[in-house]
Amino acid sequence: MPLTPGDARWDPRQLGERRRPTTAEQAVPWLVGVVLALAGIVIVLLALIFSDANGGFAAATVQPTPLFLPSGSTAPSPSASAPVSPSPSPSVSPSATPTKAPTYGSFEMLYLTRPNAGAASELLRDDFATPAAGVVLAGSSVDVTHYAIAPDGTLSVAIMNGKLLGLARGKPTRILANQADAATFGPDASTVYVVRVTLGGTNDNAAVTAITYASAKASTLATFTYRHPPEPQLGALAGARFLDEGGATRIYTTSDGNLVLWIANAGQWRIDPVNGKAVAASRAPLLWSADGARRIGLAASGQVTTLSELDQNGRTLSRTSVNGLISHLRWSPHGNRIVFTLGINLIGGGVRQDLYTWDLVNGRAPTALTANGASFGAEWLGSAQFWQP
Repeated sequence: MPLTPGDARWDPRQLGERRRPTTAEQAVPWLVGVVLALAGIVIVLLALIFSDANGGFAAATVQPTPLFLPSGSTAPSPSASAPVSPSPSPSVSPSATPTKAPTYGSFEMLYLTRPNAGAASELLRDDFATPAAGVVLAGSSVDVTHYAIAPDGTLSVAIMNGKLLGLARGKPTRILANQADAATFGPDASTVYVVRVTLGGTNDNAAVTAITYASAKASTLATFTYRHPPEPQLGALAGARFLDEGGATRIYTTSDGNLVLWIANAGQWRIDPVNGKAVAASRAPLLWSADGARRIGLAASGQVTTLSELDQNGRTLSRTSVNGLISHLRWSPHGNRIVFTLGINLIGGGVRQDLYTWDLVNGRAPTALTANGASFGAEWLGSAQFWQP
């Protein structure tokens, strides 16, 4: 194409006969260079912002979700008077691999059973959704009088012959305490809270101790002195239900972060697990679903018990009835089922106890999980029970 007068400075001998670039076209390479330079600066700044002290990239901080309490309830601070100190920042290793959360079967739980009527009770782990037989975790010639399981299901403890035993899958059983009457895990698997009762002629003493599971190191949180209470006067079936609920001494980890100690015919106390401060409680804790939205009401009339699924306002969502007395009711991890012990009187004397589950979604009547007449006290694996103080 011939040159125009405005292209007088374009030398065809040096640059050829092609058209001279416009001003905008000449500016494109310069603009591209500026954009690339700015992008490099941004990348360097982001690397400086998000890199940790070790030169790796720090993970984003996830704030814990607060516990949801049913309406009308209050959650007192575990220690209103204790000063709050900032939590130390854990050192993050670039090579650290996060621990995978354990998973369990839909009907996998721990429970107590007797191989036969005259045998001592033993602790079993079983997934009722599979045909495989349960695995004995603890058992001998003496009863397992009490057990507790960590919220994540990884660890458990059992009381046998008055001793607290630590049970971890694949590891030998070991003694965590030489005297124990009741126990519960804290909000995780690291600490077990144990109650030790010493009987006296007029007064009894109860000591609550915090035990570090890994080391068995113990420290006394609180002690209580109270008048020796009278023994509950119960028939065979009511007595079996009473023992299945925990017996005369019970301890709970409640949704407000405290512990509640309950002693039959003596009283109940709320205990701060940080400083051991204790105050009297007005009642035993109430069990709600994990989201704090529902609870199960029980009403016994003779040998028939009615179960009612209730919302926070006491409105009935579903209802069913069974023949027998119910004890040790627990919520499944997803809140869609409950498991409980159903006890009945036998015609020739004695009591029969079996595990039942009620599906709150399909609306069917409760169904039996066991049929040997000597199974009770089930706890779902991987389900932290929501005890409201």
